[in-house]
Amino acid sequence: MIRVFLTLVFFLLAAQVFAQKVYRGIVVDSVTLKNLPDVHIAIKNSAIGIITQADGSFRINARPIDTLIFTSLGYKPLILPLLFEEDAIMIMLKENVQMLANITVKATRLYPNKIEARTREEPKRMDPLQAVISPIDYFFWREERDRRKLAKYVRENNRTQTYRQVITDPDVKKIMMDTYAIPEERYYDLIVRFNQEHGALQYATDADEIMEALYSFFSRVVGKN
Repeated sequence: MIRVFLTLVFFLLAAQVFAQKVYRGIVVDSVTLKNLPDVHIAIKNSAIGIITQADGSFRINARPIDTLIFTSLGYKPLILPLLFEEDAIMIMLKENVQMLANITVKATRLYPNKIEARTREEPKRMDPLQAVISPIDYFFWREERDRRKLAKYVRENNRTQTYRQVITDPDVKKIMMDTYAIPEERYYDLIVRFNQEHGALQYATDADEIMEALYSFFSRVVGKN
């Protein structure tokens, strides 16, 4: 009896591993957190492939044993085994930096430009009253789950828009490279590390606060090196 039970469990697990399901996600730049459109996503060892939408989002049918390959012009390829991954994925691609000529900046300053409002509207979802009336639809209806996931991405983009504008500003890059006498490749490596160490700062709405943190970080890290 036990052997029959274990056999059934084995076949059920095997069926789940080999069954396809829909994986959804969004692809962003690892430095700027900007959404990346037209990223090619292929399933390894197959002819299946898609590209990300204008907002960087994607959905692809794949098996948990599959591996996704993300490629985009100007970025390093990323290989992602789907085993143990959730069906909502955020992918951060690292730019394949090409060295450019040095640029000289005549002044050191805080954020020099104006922050632009780029708030996007979240997709309409069930309100709390509807969720109470129809809890099954709220938790299990696929379209409602998709809207909640998309709303999460839009909300994160709206909350981090000031941070992303400061980090992606070409003037900021020129200022920091000149101030600390570092090449462009070194600058991007430091920005990746800065993003990793300053998660809470990504929700700041004061551009000068972000610039002050950048100066402090670069002074500490570059000074040590």
